[in-house]
Amino acid sequence: MLIFRYLAKEVFITLASLTAILLLIFMSNQLVHYLNRAVSGQIPAMFIIKLMMLELPNLMGLLLPLGFYMSLIIAYGRLYAESEMTVLSACGYGSGQLLKHSMVMASVVAFIVAVTVLWGGPYIAIERAKLIKTSGVQTLIQTIAPGRFNAISGGRQVFYVESMSRDHASAEHVFLAQYNVKKGLKQWDVLWADSATTEADPDTFENYIVLKNGRDYQGTPGQANYQVAEFKQLKARLPHPVMAYKKDIRTAPTSELWPPSTDDLAKIAELQWRLSVPLMVLALAVVGVPLSRVNARSGKFSKLLPAILLYIVYANFMFVSRDWILSGKIPPWVGMWWLHLVIIAIGLFLIWRQRVNLS
Repeated sequence: MLIFRYLAKEVFITLASLTAILLLIFMSNQLVHYLNRAVSGQIPAMFIIKLMMLELPNLMGLLLPLGFYMSLIIAYGRLYAESEMTVLSACGYGSGQLLKHSMVMASVVAFIVAVTVLWGGPYIAIERAKLIKTSGVQTLIQTIAPGRFNAISGGRQVFYVESMSRDHASAEHVFLAQYNVKKGLKQWDVLWADSATTEADPDTFENYIVLKNGRDYQGTPGQANYQVAEFKQLKARLPHPVMAYKKDIRTAPTSELWPPSTDDLAKIAELQWRLSVPLMVLALAVVGVPLSRVNARSGKFSKLLPAILLYIVYANFMFVSRDWILSGKIPPWVGMWWLHLVIIAIGLFLIWRQRVNLS
C-alpha cells in the first residue's frame, strides 16, 4: 500500500500539471475562436466567459486520457531513469504489481471521464445550445450605437436609440420600423416609444423589448390611410439576426441511446463514442506501463516520441471508426471495439516481450 501511494502521488501530480498545461493551450485556442466570432458580431462579448466555462468539462473529458497516459510514461520513466524501479524490483515489486496498481489508478480516471462524457457532455451541449439560441438579441443590444440609425435585413428593418444605459439594459426614445407585405400591399410598421427595456422569456428563452408610452403607425407609403395606435406598454421581439441551431445526437442523454438500435447508426456511433473515451484510459494504461520502461542511460523521455505517435494513431482511428459506423462500412457489433482490443493486445505484447528479455 505504501508503494501504491507513492506511485499514485507521482502519477497524479504529473497528471495535474500536464492537464493544466493542455487545458491552457486548448482554452487559449477556443478563446481566440470566440473572440473572432464576437468581433464579427456573431456572439456578444458578454457570452465568451460562459461559453469558455461550458467548454471546460468537455475538454477535461477528452484531455484526461492523454494526460493520464503521458503521466504514466513520464512518472514511471523518471523512476526507471533514477533506478528507483530497480530498487523496487529487487524488493519483490514486479511488473505484474505495477500493472495492477496502474490499472487501479486508470479506473479512477476512467470513472471521472465516464461521468463527464456520459452525463456531463449532453447536458453541457444543451446548455450551450440554449446560450447560443438566446444570443441573437443580446448581440444586437450590446452592439447598438446610440444616436445612430441601424439597418439590418437589407434595410427592411431599421431602429434608432437616442440614449442607452451603461449596461445596455434600458434605452430612451426608441424608433423601430419594419417593412413587410400584407395582402399584396407593401407597408411599414413604425413604432416610437419614450423608453424601452429588454426581457427574457424563461420558458422559450426568447428575448423581447418592452416599449413604454409610445405610438404604432401602420400604413402604405404614399397613401393617407395610416392606422395609429397609442400604448402604455408594448412587448415586441426586437429584429435581430438569428443563429440557427439544429438539434443533433450530441445533445441526446445517454439513456436515450441505450439500448442501441441496429436501425439507427447515428445513435450506435454516438453511444460507442461515449463509451470509448473512458475505455481509452484503460487501454492506454496497458500500453503506457511497458512503454515507460527506459534505460537509465537513455533518459526518462526516451520513449515519449513513440508513445505520442501511438496515441495520435489511436485517437485518429477512433474518429475514423465512428465515421465507418455512420457510413455502414463496418457492422455495429464490430464498431469501435476492435480498436481498443488492438491497443490492449499491443500493450500485452510489449509486457510479454519485456518479461522474456528480462528472464
